[in-house]
Amino acid sequence: MNRRSFVLSAASAILGASLSFACKREERCKNCGMRIDPTSAWRTELISEDGKVTSFDTPRCAFQSWRSGVSPAKTLRVQDYYDRQWREGSSLRFMIGGDVTGPMGPDLVPVDPSRASKFIQDHGAERALREDEVTTSLLANLK
Repeated sequence: MNRRSFVLSAASAILGASLSFACKREERCKNCGMRIDPTSAWRTELISEDGKVTSFDTPRCAFQSWRSGVSPAKTLRVQDYYDRQWREGSSLRFMIGGDVTGPMGPDLVPVDPSRASKFIQDHGAERALREDEVTTSLLANLK
């Protein structure tokens, strides 16, 4: 009887732990609602004046939300295409066109300015834009 109680208690604990893990809330993109993979190289963040972090599944979604005024922010943080290091968007170039697409199709690929020419050559990108050159009309035409 004692062993049976122990086995039932252990099984209940394992089941409860696995259910709470399985029910853990997934983070969703604030622009499109897509689930954000925490390990994705496309993951992007907007940081507000008060330090609040809003996550997005791609740079394109972050820019759409930021430029439309839905998500006011002080800083855009993205991962560089080549080394996957987090950087402020103002220090990178955003590549448009070419053969590198995001999880939802055409996107803005963040690249260190020193590698922008290499990216254009290797991937056929049309051009490199500074963060301040990414406008709502450019985003609307990104296809």
